[in-house]
This record gives sequence, C-alpha cells and structure tokens, in this order.
Amino acid sequence: MPAISNVACHTYYRLTTGGAELPHEGPVLIVASHSNSLMDPALVVVAAHRPVRFMAKSPLVRHPIVGWLVRAVGSVPVYRRMDDPKLVSQNFDSLRDVHRAIADGYAVGIFPEGISHSAARLQPLKTGAARIALGAAALRGGAFPIVPMGMVFRDRRTFRSSARVIVGESAKWDDIALRGTEDKEAVRELTR
Repeated sequence: MPAISNVACHTYYRLTTGGAELPHEGPVLIVASHSNSLMDPALVVVAAHRPVRFMAKSPLVRHPIVGWLVRAVGSVPVYRRMDDPKLVSQNFDSLRDVHRAIADGYAVGIFPEGISHSAARLQPLKTGAARIALGAAALRGGAFPIVPMGMVFRDRRTFRSSARVIVGESAKWDDIALRGTEDKEAVRELTR
C-alpha cells in the first residue's frame, strides 16, 4: 500500500512532505488532521514511509466500493454512536486489537478530530487517541512515539493542486504512560 499511496498522492497533488522523521520501525501512534476524507490515510502513509494500520469508522469497513481496501490494509473498525448506537459495545474489541497492534510494533494512524471536515483549522480533539496510547503503553510497559501529522491543501478538490504533509516531533509522555486508560486526568493531559 505505501507504493500505491505514493503514486496516487503524487499523481493527484503536487505533494511535498517535511518536518521530523517518523521512526522506520517499532510502535508508533500517528495522530493526523483530517480534512480530506479518503485521501488523508494515503497521505499519512506517504509521509510515514512505512505501512500504517488505521482506525476507520465502521461504515467504511463495510462499504461496498472501498471496504475491501480498508480491510486489506489492516484497518481496525470504530463503531460510532452516530453510525449505529447498537454496535458501540464492539469498540472494546477494537480497542483491544489496536492496543495489541501497537504493542506488537505496528504504526497505527488515527484522526483524533473524529470527523473529516473542510474547516481551515483543527476541530476539537476527541480522547480516543489518548486512550489508545495509554492502553498500548500498559501492554508495552511504557511510552512509545506519538507523532502528530498535519496536512495543508491549496485546494483539496482540485487535481494537481498543492498539498503539504508536515510531520511533527514525537510527544513526550513518559511521565503519564503507565497511568492507564481509567485515569481521566491522564487522558485529558495526553489529549492536550
């Protein structure tokens, strides 16, 4: 998928990447802005220079056209109340799976705004990324890189428009890594 993502993104956009270097191996949680729906995961993969598994809303996993691709890259479904309130309890399995993926050394991507949007600025972040990080840290026995990634588009809908992906420095969170997902203050602090 990294090769396909690279071709697709560089074909559609005049794409540049910059910023910090993402670890080439080992566990990492990528937290990225989400203003471009289906292209954002491909852009994250291009900037990461390694395979990335994603948390994906469950309707995408079941979608008749793109569902096969979402499943093929190892995405973990997220069951949102707005999609189907009866399925929300399945998130316990999804969180267990993503904690294990990170603990096993995978790169996992999440869009902590919880929605894709066309606003020019970040929307308020949900606490899911912090809960994922704290749960995975409990399995690993400590912190691992949490790397922010931002995407900027001249005009995201226009073919050959400029796009830039910026990789941020890894967050420092060793001091709270083992406080667990039930520690609400640790979740709030890591989200901030």
